[in-house]
Amino acid sequence: MIIYYDSYCKLCTTSSTVWKKLDWGNHLTFKTFRDLEDYPVEMEHSLHVYHHDTWYKGFNAIIQIAKTLPLLWSFLPFLYLFKIIGLGDVIYKHIAKNRKLVPVAQCKAGEACKNPSNHSR
Repeated sequence: MIIYYDSYCKLCTTSSTVWKKLDWGNHLTFKTFRDLEDYPVEMEHSLHVYHHDTWYKGFNAIIQIAKTLPLLWSFLPFLYLFKIIGLGDVIYKHIAKNRKLVPVAQCKAGEACKNPSNHSR
């Protein structure tokens, strides 16, 4: 499973760090989409997971990560319940929309820092 996260987002990098620590079986690979030459603009708005030839995004990506990490299995009934009633996507979108992007330590020596968004919104 490949998790594409936003390295300009503190919440995203912290979540990735926690998931790495919970990934005892080394089933997860983490990549910042900011390192990709040309990424879909949608990656700027939600977490993306690629697993078994399928893309998952947003709240569905969170569910896939929880399914892969045994320590998070106890949360799956609640995640599925939130998904069924539509609350999971609403909460996810609210958090994603209000997160702060700060390209701290993301500038290369001798280059100007990039705007947190490579694409227009």
